[in-house]
Amino acid sequence: MQKIFLIRHGQTEWNLKGKTQGKQDSNLTEKGINDAKLLAKRLMEEHIDVIYSSTLKRAKDTAKIISDELYMPILYDDGLVELNYGEWEGLTIEEIRAKYPEELDNWFNRPHLAIFPMGEELQKAQERIVRTFNNIVNSNKDKNILIVGHSTMIKLLLLNLLDMNLSGYNRLKQSNCALNVIGIRRDEHVLLQYNDTCYIK
Repeated sequence: MQKIFLIRHGQTEWNLKGKTQGKQDSNLTEKGINDAKLLAKRLMEEHIDVIYSSTLKRAKDTAKIISDELYMPILYDDGLVELNYGEWEGLTIEEIRAKYPEELDNWFNRPHLAIFPMGEELQKAQERIVRTFNNIVNSNKDKNILIVGHSTMIKLLLLNLLDMNLSGYNRLKQSNCALNVIGIRRDEHVLLQYNDTCYIK
């Protein structure tokens, strides 16, 4: 069975401060770096053939830590970057609530109707990540693939692979450096592992 390993990047400075990142970036924290090192050692147990990463720095830095341990190069793809949250980027939830209360209420309670001012449509973002995922899988037939990306994009991909509606977005969680494993058999996707951080001591 072919396996796809989906990884969220390590903890960042903005994660700690509760700021919305999106396509903006911040550095990995010391914990983010250490967790990525632990994850890299965990992934040595797997037979990974190729590594792909988002082109955003927090994902690239996480992927670099893993690639150094696995002794393999990284392929970068813009299609893996995080959702563009537009004017929400750099803001905390409290700041978003003060400026965009209706939009934030939709995001929390009706995510399929959410609109991000000057940002990316959720449906369009899902189409982007699914298209990118399919291109990567089709380019690496029968290979085990590691993909380092971002919380929202991983959740959008999982919703699609599990035939779940976008309205179920908030029923999924992605922790920093979480490990998800998708198995592919007879062109069907099977969720083998989800949001796993058990390797972190």
